[in-house]
Amino acid sequence: MLNFREDRAFSGGAAGPHERRAIVTRLWGRLSRVLAVLATLSLLLGIGPALKADANPVLPDPPVTLSASQRSTLAILSWPAVDGAKGYAVEYDTDAAFPASTRLTTADTVIVVSGLTPETTYFARVASWDPQTDAVGDWSLAISYTTGPREFAVAPPVVTLSAATSTSITADWSTVEKDARYQAKIGKQPDALGDAVSVKDPTATFDGLDRTTTYYVSVRAVDAAADPVTAWSAPVPLETPEALPLRVGSFNIKCYSCREKGEKSWAQRKSAVVSTILGQTPDVLGVQEASQGRMRGRNVSQFIDLVNGLGAPYAVTNRSRVGRGAGLDSRIIYNTEALTLIKQGSVLLPTGKGANIRRYLVWATFRQNSTGKVFLFGNTHLDNGKKVKSLRLRQVKLITKTLKRISGGKLPTIMVGDFNTHKWISGGNKPYDAMVSAGYLDPLGNTYKSRHSAPGAFVESRINTNYSSTNGYERKARKLPYINGTYLDYIFVTKMRVAEWETVVKIDRSGRYIGTIPSDHNMVRATVYLP
Repeated sequence: MLNFREDRAFSGGAAGPHERRAIVTRLWGRLSRVLAVLATLSLLLGIGPALKADANPVLPDPPVTLSASQRSTLAILSWPAVDGAKGYAVEYDTDAAFPASTRLTTADTVIVVSGLTPETTYFARVASWDPQTDAVGDWSLAISYTTGPREFAVAPPVVTLSAATSTSITADWSTVEKDARYQAKIGKQPDALGDAVSVKDPTATFDGLDRTTTYYVSVRAVDAAADPVTAWSAPVPLETPEALPLRVGSFNIKCYSCREKGEKSWAQRKSAVVSTILGQTPDVLGVQEASQGRMRGRNVSQFIDLVNGLGAPYAVTNRSRVGRGAGLDSRIIYNTEALTLIKQGSVLLPTGKGANIRRYLVWATFRQNSTGKVFLFGNTHLDNGKKVKSLRLRQVKLITKTLKRISGGKLPTIMVGDFNTHKWISGGNKPYDAMVSAGYLDPLGNTYKSRHSAPGAFVESRINTNYSSTNGYERKARKLPYINGTYLDYIFVTKMRVAEWETVVKIDRSGRYIGTIPSDHNMVRATVYLP
């Protein structure tokens, strides 16, 4: 008689999975012995053939770990061997509940799963498996893995980013195939880019962005049916700027009819003047002595000849020779791609005894296209000579009064020009002082008789500021052993950041000018940031 009461499975006590499996094993042994006895009795009694057991075998525990190494369309799954296991079954599915899983079997501890979908998350599990009965033991804990991106024969585009404005980013990339089209995506996180934008050419501009924010851009090539030809490029980051620089300058180019003995003509100097200006890529430039009279033998004035030489995108704010807001020889030239002209005009400055020609303040308000900020720009050429000191002071006072009226005291203002006065002049540099008293700042701090100090200077970077702004056509550039040279030409600003100042001199190692000296003045240029 069999007695099962000694087993915990029947005693009401709790049993773990290993204990239950051990109990089942013992029961199976006892049942086998019972069946053997019954088979013997059936033979002795002639009842019939021996009874046979028809139960599934007990399989070992599942492997304790499961690892995956994946590519775009396949995964290699591996696990440690289990004692007593004759084989293993593996299931994988895109759902963690395995509702429609695919099962594979193997006698090894590694298996290759192929035919997977790129960039897709899969779940997998493994169990001991009996090849004879196809029985499967308990499943291991499931793991997840994500297949890699689709592999292509062509490498993805190489992307570079630039910020043409503070609220936009332009992406440019290499061409991968002759007839390829492209898709581009942008976002604030490299792993969470927005919807793809389709473009034909290898460039795209994203507008309406936040300032001082890092964005990521990724691009891939596609064919005419929008099927991918390459993988997505690695996301490239770029932070949109708070503001973009504005390059401003002043240049007395010497008038067409002012040629003195031994000096080169405008025709001989023009290309040097043009290359000097283009080399500095100013957004806005005040020029002086740009004659409005027609040049001999040509139906064109010097200032128009200069603008024509500069070419697009440069233009002059007023093309009139006289009247209608023109300022005779003082002109404002600007880059039409960088700036939008809003309004322009001129004011006749005071004249008096000793004055030789009429002098003007020419002005213009612009919108910086990259930032949308509006500013006021002024340019002048004051009377020259020792006998007109008081006249220059009167001219400056009218200039500051006019600028204040136009700007309403609110617009950032940049005032440039040939002031025909310097820090060594007897009795003080009164026009300079008047500009400062009116609230204008000299980035160089080139105060009266300053040498080894620059009171109030705030320019961040200096290039050749110890060279003077005039040269007298001397081959040896005028360089002083001080922080600042002697300046007749100035760039005054209201409160704003000035990142750089350059006194433009093209010289060799010995300090001598190279090639044609463009003018008897050197161009001065500053890089500013509008507030």
